[in-house]
Amino acid sequence: MEMVWLLAERIAIMFGFMAIGWMLFKKKFLTEQGAKDLSQILLRLVVPAIIIQSFLIERTPENTRAFLLSFVLALAAIVLSALVARIVFRNKRVVDQFGTAFSNAGFFGIPLVSALLGEAAVFYIASFVMMIFVFQWTYGVHLYTKDKTIFSPKKIFTNPVLIAFVIAVVLFFAEIELPLVITAPLALITPLNTPIAMFIIGSYLAQSRFVDLFTDKSAYLVVALRLVVIPLLTIGLLSLLPVSMNEVRFAILIPAAAPVGVNVAIFAGLLNQDYSKAVRIVCLSTLLSILTMPLIVMLATAFW
Repeated sequence: MEMVWLLAERIAIMFGFMAIGWMLFKKKFLTEQGAKDLSQILLRLVVPAIIIQSFLIERTPENTRAFLLSFVLALAAIVLSALVARIVFRNKRVVDQFGTAFSNAGFFGIPLVSALLGEAAVFYIASFVMMIFVFQWTYGVHLYTKDKTIFSPKKIFTNPVLIAFVIAVVLFFAEIELPLVITAPLALITPLNTPIAMFIIGSYLAQSRFVDLFTDKSAYLVVALRLVVIPLLTIGLLSLLPVSMNEVRFAILIPAAAPVGVNVAIFAGLLNQDYSKAVRIVCLSTLLSILTMPLIVMLATAFW
C-alpha cells in the first residue's frame, strides 16, 4: 500500500509541473515550437543521459540476469500492446492504434520507476524505452504512412536513444568506469526529465479545449485499452515470474501502464495525420492516469 501512495504522490507532483506548462503556454512564455524544441532536448540529451547513467553500476550475475530478463519482458509487453491495438482497430483509426500501442515509457515511466523503486531500477526500464523508440520508428511509421522514403533505417540507428543504449550496454558488460567529469554532468542532467516532459504535456493541454477532451467518445476506447486492458494483460504476463523478481516486474508494469506517449502527437504532425485527435488522447489518458496507475499498482501488489 505504501507503494500505491508513493505513486499517487509522485503523479500529483508531475501534474503540478504539467499545470506550470499549461500556464507557460497560456501566457505565451512557451510556444508550440518551443514545446517541440523541448521534446528534442529530452530525446537528444536528457533521456540518453538517463539511460547511460542507469548502467553505471557494478555488474553482478544477478543484475545481468535481471537485465536480460527485463529486455525480453519489455519486448513481450510492447508486442502485446501492439497486438491489442491491431486486433481492436485493425487497419482503421491509425492514430488510435498508435496511441494504444505505445505508452509514455520514457517521459512518464522513468520518473515513476525511479521514485518507486530507486534510481537503480531505471536500469531495468531502459530496454523498454529503447524498444518503444524502435517500434515507433518502424511499426509506428508503417501505421501512419506506406511511404518508406520518409524515414530511412539511418534515422533509427543514428537516434540518440538507441546510441545511448548501445553505449550503456557496452559500459556495463565491459565494466568500464567513467571519470567524474562525465558522470557529474550526467547526474545533473537526468533530473530535468520530469519537469520538461510535463511542461510539454501541459502545453498540449493548453492547445486543447478542456470540454473536447471529455466529449470525444472514440478517445475513451483508446484510454481504456491503454490504461486498463493492456496493464491487466501485462500483470498476467509478469505473474509468470517468481516473487524474487518483483523489482523487474514493477519496472516493466509501470511503463506498460503509463498513458499514451507524446510521440503519437509528434508523429501525427509529421505525417499529416489527425494531430488534434492525437493531442486529445495524449491529454485525456494523462489526466485519467492519476486514477488508473495507482489502482493498477495496488492490484499488482495484492496479486503478486
